[in-house]
Amino acid sequence: MSSPEDGFDEAYAETPPWDIGRPQSAVRSVFESRSFEGSVLDIGCGTGENALFLADRGFSVLGIDASPRAIEKARAKARTLDVTGEVCFQIQDALSLDDLDERFSVVLDCGLFHIFDDKNRRKYIASLDAVTAPDGHTIVLCFSDREPGDWGPRRISEQELRTAFTDGWTVETVESARFEINADQEGIDPSDDESVEAWLAVARRDNK
Repeated sequence: MSSPEDGFDEAYAETPPWDIGRPQSAVRSVFESRSFEGSVLDIGCGTGENALFLADRGFSVLGIDASPRAIEKARAKARTLDVTGEVCFQIQDALSLDDLDERFSVVLDCGLFHIFDDKNRRKYIASLDAVTAPDGHTIVLCFSDREPGDWGPRRISEQELRTAFTDGWTVETVESARFEINADQEGIDPSDDESVEAWLAVARRDNK
């Protein structure tokens, strides 16, 4: 059965617009401003910039992506860096996270939530249920409905985010943020040359 993530591997033959060669500033900010502890799962990790940043802060990080090319590039980066924590990368479908048979204190979704239609979004939230530890947190950085135009992924409203994390979750914060991009590719027409309107949400898994 095909996944919404299928087709992204071809994008990694070159440099996709979301691969900026550094961790997203919004991701850096949330981890620097809050006291998260424990293991981290980076879903849709791409070439590993966020995962490597977190590993360098001392976290034990598993980065997963459906794209073999992305994972290959992430592993190559990891081999060249001396990070403080542990980091590994593997190919994995985001809709089947229960295959990991592990729960994480922090789950990071940077740029994946907005690729799913309504049906697959429900599957995705169920998948997050399986890997977020009780009292653990899921962090989502996604495109916002405040970004004009119809290029790129679907726009997400604040209410959609809050509704998605209802049963078994407590949404702690939803804040306006920026999603940094490379705007040089054909078909990319952001309101800003370097970033687009985004939401940064933090949801806590209920203790059950």
